[in-house]
Amino acid sequence: MNTKLIFILKCVIYLSGISLFLLNRKPFKKITFYYSYYLFSFIVLIVFRIFGGIFLGLLSSIILFPIYPKDVKYEKDNLKVYEKFTGFLGACCQYEIAENKLLIFEKICGKIKIEEGIETEKSEIKMINNIIEYKHKIKKYNYESQMEIETDTLEKIELKK
Repeated sequence: MNTKLIFILKCVIYLSGISLFLLNRKPFKKITFYYSYYLFSFIVLIVFRIFGGIFLGLLSSIILFPIYPKDVKYEKDNLKVYEKFTGFLGACCQYEIAENKLLIFEKICGKIKIEEGIETEKSEIKMINNIIEYKHKIKKYNYESQMEIETDTLEKIELKK
């Protein structure tokens, strides 16, 4: 589905969870513990925003995982490449490939991990069968001429389901 629509729906769910916690504040009820997650996550995010720090960053990245919006890194023809959320101290360059279906739906084709980030103006991505063809430029340093040289490369990556 459309990522903006999904993010709005997630925010509505979180706000309704906070309001249901405030309406159902009865001690030692299981439903109160369930709804307290929404309030606890909201409080941790506000405290992280005010004070910062590594511990609160790790805690808020765990809490943000369900509602963090997907960031589109590449979009052309029928393909969209989203940067995968790995937290604030997560590894770089993990992407999720989606194919548009109908008007608002998407089919997640798979995940890829590459060494460098995707630069939209210098790269091209195509999907043929179950293989991604990723054409991009790599900068290499030539020690003899002491210059950086850009070369075109084509990587073929098999999708992980």
